[in-house]
Amino acid sequence: MFRLALRNVLRNKRRSFLTGLSIAFAVMMVIFLWTFVSGIIDNLFNSYVTNSVGHIRVMNMDYLKRESMLPLSATVYDYQQVMKKLEEDPNVTLVTSRIKFGVLMDIRGKNKPVLGIGIDPARERSVLDLQDKMVAGRMFTAGTSETVVGLGLAKDLGLKAGDTLTVITQTAHGSLSGLNLKVDGIFSLGVASVDNRTFFLPLGQAQQLLDLDNRVTEIFLLIKDSDKAEEVAAELNKKLPSGLTAVPWQANGFLYFMMAIVRYIYGVIYAFILILASFTILNTMFMAVMERTREIGMMKALGMREGALGRLIILEALILGVLASFIGAIGGTLLAYYVSTVGIDYTAAFQQIRDIEIPLGYIYKGQFSWLTIGTGFVMGIIFSVLASVFPARRAAKMEPTEAMKAA
Repeated sequence: MFRLALRNVLRNKRRSFLTGLSIAFAVMMVIFLWTFVSGIIDNLFNSYVTNSVGHIRVMNMDYLKRESMLPLSATVYDYQQVMKKLEEDPNVTLVTSRIKFGVLMDIRGKNKPVLGIGIDPARERSVLDLQDKMVAGRMFTAGTSETVVGLGLAKDLGLKAGDTLTVITQTAHGSLSGLNLKVDGIFSLGVASVDNRTFFLPLGQAQQLLDLDNRVTEIFLLIKDSDKAEEVAAELNKKLPSGLTAVPWQANGFLYFMMAIVRYIYGVIYAFILILASFTILNTMFMAVMERTREIGMMKALGMREGALGRLIILEALILGVLASFIGAIGGTLLAYYVSTVGIDYTAAFQQIRDIEIPLGYIYKGQFSWLTIGTGFVMGIIFSVLASVFPARRAAKMEPTEAMKAA
C-alpha cells in the first residue's frame, strides 16, 4: 500500500506541489514566528534585568519606598561587608554595587533629567558589557575621573570622546557638588531609555561626588535560576542587617505586569498561528481529496474496500505531510537562524520615542531552539494526517457511480 500511496502522490505533481507548498509554508511560519516572539520576550526580560532591577536587589527599606525620587539619604551602609555575605549564597552567581543619582542638564535651553550610575567596571563586565558596546572611545577604569555617555545623550550634549562632562548635583546631605569627568567613550546598549539619558562613572567617583563614603544605593544580584528569585530573596532577607531588604524582580509591578501581558499576547498570537495553519492544511487536503472523486470511484469499482481506501488516502497525506513539513522545517530553520543571529532592527522606529522609560531595545533577535523546529515539523505531519481523515472517510463512503458522476 505504501508504494501505491507514494505513486499516487508523485503522479499528479501539480496537485501534490500546491498541497505540499501550503503545508511547508504553514510549518515555516510557525517556526519563524515562534522563534521570533520567544526572542522578544527573552530580550525584554534580559534588558530590564540587566539595566534596572536585576534578579534581586538589596536596598534600604526607606529607599525602596521612594525609589522614583532616588533618595540618597536612604542607602546601604558597609556595603562591602553585605556583599561578602551575599556571595556566600550558592544560588548567587554575581554581586555588584551601584549608585544611582539624578542630574538636571541644560540641553538647548531646556532642563533634561539625566541618570548617573556609579559602577564597579570589573564586576559589571559580565552584566552591562559596556566595554564591548562602545561606538567611540573606550571604557573607563576604576579610580579615575572618567565617564562613558550614552549615544543619544552624547548627541544631545554635543559630546565626543575626549571631551569633558561637567556634573552638578546634590549630595546626600543636600548641598551642591560638582565634578568634571573626562568622556572616555560613547556607548550604545541598544536600549533607547538608557542610551538617551544615562552616563556611567566609577563607583568611587560617584561616592566622592555625592558624599556617600562606604555607601551605595543598591546591591545588584544575578542568580542561577531567575524563576526562583522570590525564594532566594526570602532566604537572603534572613541574613541581611536590619533596615535592608532583598527585592526579587517579581516585586517590580511594572516588569511583572509587562511580562504577564507579553506572555498572554504571545499565547494568543501562537494559538492564532496554529489555528490558521491547521485550517490552511485542512482546506488544502480537503480540496486535494475532493479533486480525486473520479479516481476514487474507479478504485472502488475495481473492488477496493472502504477501509483500505481510507487508509490509502491517509497514508498519502502522511507521505506528503512528511515531505512538505521537512521542506518547511528547513525554510523555518534558515529564517529562525537569521532572526536569532542578525535580528530585526527597529532603530528608526524607536528614535521617534526617545524618552520612553520602557527598556525597549533597538534590535530584537529570536530565540533559536531545535525543539521549536522539531515541534513545527511534527505539527505539520500531525495536521496533515488529521486534515485528511474527514475527506478520506467521506470519499470511502461514496458509491462508485456517484463518484464517477461527480467527476
